Amino acid sequence: MTPAQRTTLSFLDLALIMTGVMAMIASVGDRHPAVAEAFSESFGQDKAARAQQVRLKLASLFEPQEARLTASGRQALAALGGKNRQAEFAIAVPVVAATGASRLDRWELAAARTAAIMRVLADQGVTDGAMLPDLARPGGGPAAADDKVRITIRAAGAAKQ
Repeated sequence: MTPAQRTTLSFLDLALIMTGVMAMIASVGDRHPAVAEAFSESFGQDKAARAQQVRLKLASLFEPQEARLTASGRQALAALGGKNRQAEFAIAVPVVAATGASRLDRWELAAARTAAIMRVLADQGVTDGAMLPDLARPGGGPAAADDKVRITIRAAGAAKQ
């Protein structure tokens, strides 16, 4: 085989490998948390270190088109914070389209609701450094239900996925 043929063959091998990787990435799509969890289970991640996800309906947590917590919403969040004072919290509030008149636009509303959740958790003894507003993918993306707040709780110091 000539050097030119070896170079061509190497290039074609690399192109096929890259095509395969791109196909794998495309097939994962919005399911990346599920894929990451499957990988962690395959490699024997300790169940105690695994993150717990809690999904709470916006309607049960907040007054309509407001960042004010309902009494039941405040109790639910206080219970989460009280049981997990030493844990780390990632909070993702969905950015939803307004269904009625509101004094806040949809992004302001999501930010204010996130702050309200963090305030309740802080009142229960969760430290500021243990709460992370998940603003990169608010609400978990298009595949997630638009009307649920996602709170991920993991043991303090646990490796993040």
